[in-house]
Amino acid sequence: MSTFSSFKGSAWNYRVIATRPILVKDKNDRLRKAVAIDLLSSLPFAFEFSNEISAEAVEVEKQFSATFKIYTSKNVQDVDSALIEFFEVLDVDQNFENFIRAYWIYPTLIIFELTRIEPL
Repeated sequence: MSTFSSFKGSAWNYRVIATRPILVKDKNDRLRKAVAIDLLSSLPFAFEFSNEISAEAVEVEKQFSATFKIYTSKNVQDVDSALIEFFEVLDVDQNFENFIRAYWIYPTLIIFELTRIEPL
């Protein structure tokens, strides 16, 4: 069971849905989390499996077309002032790479939730 479902709502802002080609590099079926490389940007990132996706069915070192819901935390008190706008201005479209880069700086403030996955 994914722990993400408990995060939806009050503490998180839904930002965007994005579909990307990925290469799954590692996963933890028990925690329902994985690490992948975005094949368009070559940037690594971690994601969580939604409750509708079987983590066990996703193979490591395989390429997939994956759809993610991206959420950012509403709690941004520790975010550097130069980056605060990224988290607070919700009506500005950010590209997928920007969310990955922000994840590298603030990994606890961004969640990539895998909602659909198909082999490439």
